[in-house]
Amino acid sequence: MPELNGQLDGMSTPRSPVRTRSSSPARGTPSINGHRSNSASSNISGHSKNSYGSNLSNRPEVEVIFNTPLEKKYECPICCQVLRYPVQFEECGHRCCSSCLPELLRVAPRCPIDQMHVDREKIYVDKAFQKEVDNLLVKCSYHARGCSWTGNLMDLMVHIEDCEYVIISCPNACGVDFEKRFLDKHLNDDCTRRKVPCDYCGTCIYVDEEVDHLNECPKFPVTCPNGCKKTELIREELEVHMDTECPKQPVDCPFAAFGCEQKFHRKEIQDHLQSEPINHMHMVCDAMVDHKALIEKHEGDIQKHGEVIRRVDKKVDNLEKIYGVQFLWKIDNYEERLADAKSGKKTTLFSPPFYTHRHGYRLTMSACLNGDGKARNKYMSLFLCICKGDYDPLLVWPFSNRINFNLIDQCEDPAARRNITFSIKPNTVKENRPFLGRPVSERNASFGAQKFVELDTVNTLDYIRDDTIYLKVSIDLEDITPL
Repeated sequence: MPELNGQLDGMSTPRSPVRTRSSSPARGTPSINGHRSNSASSNISGHSKNSYGSNLSNRPEVEVIFNTPLEKKYECPICCQVLRYPVQFEECGHRCCSSCLPELLRVAPRCPIDQMHVDREKIYVDKAFQKEVDNLLVKCSYHARGCSWTGNLMDLMVHIEDCEYVIISCPNACGVDFEKRFLDKHLNDDCTRRKVPCDYCGTCIYVDEEVDHLNECPKFPVTCPNGCKKTELIREELEVHMDTECPKQPVDCPFAAFGCEQKFHRKEIQDHLQSEPINHMHMVCDAMVDHKALIEKHEGDIQKHGEVIRRVDKKVDNLEKIYGVQFLWKIDNYEERLADAKSGKKTTLFSPPFYTHRHGYRLTMSACLNGDGKARNKYMSLFLCICKGDYDPLLVWPFSNRINFNLIDQCEDPAARRNITFSIKPNTVKENRPFLGRPVSERNASFGAQKFVELDTVNTLDYIRDDTIYLKVSIDLEDITPL
């Protein structure tokens, strides 16, 4: 027999509770070291194509019914069930299940039958004895229900997989358990969660929901609630029938909008119209007089509103002229300043400070006419800097409003101007607080457009005129909360 040495520590084979009985009831044997066993039956779980004990963890326990009472030699003295993966003690020759061995060795390594000391180095896997156990004759666990199968213990789980007497639950989760052989009948005839087509609209529904569906089915035949003679109606047509066809449907007089308060069945409307033409005519005339007066009043209101709108438009236009551009920066002597930037004499120009709006953020603008950093000699760079202002305690921080830089085209025809625009939406992440947070010193670090416009582009059109350029910065104030 192969040695088990080096494999005992931590050994743990899955094991389910075991119940055992034979085809004829067997008397319990006397207890051995505090255990009592039934002599010929066992519960097993798992599935095995080759051996009764190969896989025990994935199935519920099933009862094993032996053809004859189980001999004592096939019973584990620790769990008092049929041996599984038996191991043998060399000193005394007794055996136990491999899954019971760790418990035996954990406290006192002694044989539970004769109390002889068990040496860890002298325990062996008894594969030959396992084959003997596998070949024990058993009946189907569902023998009492009528299954006539008998065979070797090693084949029991294979049979259970296909046994028609196994108790299963409805796959539709209706809550009913039954023998597998009745599955088709249950699914076709008895299951309350089986699906059937509606006889009227063809929709598949659960049987137990059929009544609720029929109460709402759009194709279900219904009768007119007014009791008219038309009976061949389906539910989805009922509303149209009552609104346009049913002769017994109560309806308003066509002159209800002019004051007639009488109601009739649809079939009686014509008689009413023919009997009351003068009254209806008076109602229409009175309504027309009232409507004329109301129209005249509305015309006066519209004229007043038009005047108010024109005044508001004028005020808005004036405000846009005053506050539409937060800052317009004129840079004269452009060629000289550009030469200073190229030579390094003065690389950066700073604008006067300005406010974004009344009681707003205080900013200043800077321009590197010959570019900054990697943009040097290729682009003009524009930056913005947040300065300490008078109203900082009242403002929202960090600064997050969209900024638009513009290089103004000075073409004499305003409609033909092609201004260059660069838009920035500040990212208010923690890393940008030195740029966008409330200033703690006189001003924050600058941020903006390093590659605002190519230097070659600045020399085109009328961006430079009379050795002067104009730079405009505007701030989106939509999210500003008035103080």
